[in-house]
Amino acid sequence: MTVVKKTRKKRDTSQKREAILEGAVKVFTKNGFEASSMDSIAEAAGVSKRTVYNHFSSKETLFQAIVADFLKQRDEIKPIQYTSELPLEAQLKEFIKAELFLIDDPKRRGLSKLFTSVFLMDIDFCIETRGQFEPHRAFILWLKAAAEDQKLNVESPELAARIFYGLVEGCLTYPASFSDGASLVNSDSLQDEIISTFLSRFGR
Repeated sequence: MTVVKKTRKKRDTSQKREAILEGAVKVFTKNGFEASSMDSIAEAAGVSKRTVYNHFSSKETLFQAIVADFLKQRDEIKPIQYTSELPLEAQLKEFIKAELFLIDDPKRRGLSKLFTSVFLMDIDFCIETRGQFEPHRAFILWLKAAAEDQKLNVESPELAARIFYGLVEGCLTYPASFSDGASLVNSDSLQDEIISTFLSRFGR
């Protein structure tokens, strides 16, 4: 096979994968996870069911691929690294904005609601899916850098990250997911309070 043919085949495979993911998002969002079938996903994607299975071995692995793409999109759009020149408050605000990216438009908000509903219905599947991703990796690296710079007092970056995102998700992400984003209007003061609460515990 020539280089041109290999490149074309790789591009076609990538395009089919994207079509399957987009079709699955439409079907899952419309019907819910349990009521969706690989047949309906294949139809929505404009491919055969065999093609779907060539890319994804099950509905569960397809769903997990959607989660992975969703999180990757967020991380690529807002890569955040620690810098000693900026106040901690401003940098923490960037992490909050990156998290709110997940729900700041109707399509992504719909996906967030879908993920939440699926994981609440099947805790084991939730644990399995979460286990495939290193949660809050960028923030953990940021915490370590800030601690090394003597700006934070953090013994366990993993625990501190769980606390920070627990505040963000509980106060901002989840309410916005189920209020069509209305709760995010004028949420700056709440964001500032989350940051203040976090720094009162971990700041120096």
